[in-house]
Amino acid sequence: MPTYTVKSGDTLSAIARRLGVPLHLLIEVNDIRDANRIRVGQVLKVPGMSTDTREHPEPPPAPPPAPAPAALAVNRDRFALPPSQYMHEETDKDLIIVHFTAGSTASGAFASWMATDARVATAYILDLDGTIYELFDPRYWAYHLGIKGAASQNFRHDRRSVGIEIVNVGPLKERDGALHWWPNDFRTRFCGLDEADKYVKKSYRGFQYYAAYTPAQSAALGPLVDHLRQRFSIPKRLPSLAQREQSDPSGYFKDFRGVAAHQNFRADKFDVGPAFDWGSTGL
Repeated sequence: MPTYTVKSGDTLSAIARRLGVPLHLLIEVNDIRDANRIRVGQVLKVPGMSTDTREHPEPPPAPPPAPAPAALAVNRDRFALPPSQYMHEETDKDLIIVHFTAGSTASGAFASWMATDARVATAYILDLDGTIYELFDPRYWAYHLGIKGAASQNFRHDRRSVGIEIVNVGPLKERDGALHWWPNDFRTRFCGLDEADKYVKKSYRGFQYYAAYTPAQSAALGPLVDHLRQRFSIPKRLPSLAQREQSDPSGYFKDFRGVAAHQNFRADKFDVGPAFDWGSTGL
């Protein structure tokens, strides 16, 4: 977890605003008893405010889940979050945001979110085999975007959106005839260059290769999105072709209603990336 060292003249509220972290979370994560008493040189833990696994340690993968149920089935038991891990507050929804986990397993994403008190999570995880896991009722919300400076906006986009994490390791780097993903400084092997079905080659935000999504994920995502659209009356709308890989949270996406991606709200994020085929999912 990133840290911040208190400097002369700092106040806890000013630090929270500067780092884009809710004040109450900064207090909770650091077990601060008196928010008016911090000292110069004190090292504060700063919770990551997006669901990207790289901002949270990923534990060893758990055994794989059972074979996928039917496309419309939702598993609400295996990765159910306790109420303390999300905001038990009903909010109006007009947006669905798709992410990738930047990790290799659904259990890894779940465990990394459970390991922090920051209430970072998405309502759903879509596994490699198409299994849909509901972590909490999407009427409620949790932090999942980590937009910088968002504390002053009361995390409006987190509150108005339903997040879906798709299990996918994300950007890859070529090394010695194979592609590797981010652990150990991109030295964890993902696949060989001859395994063309496992990656997409396209330049995007500094990387040339991205892990492919599975056919089972593509088949399951459309029905899940349709269900959420109907439940919350979310418009059947996607970003324009020109905007799908762009970041513009205070412009084009400020009041966008429909389905968008994490990359549309953070210029430093890669999800869902160029391997995501917007058309094949039936969105």
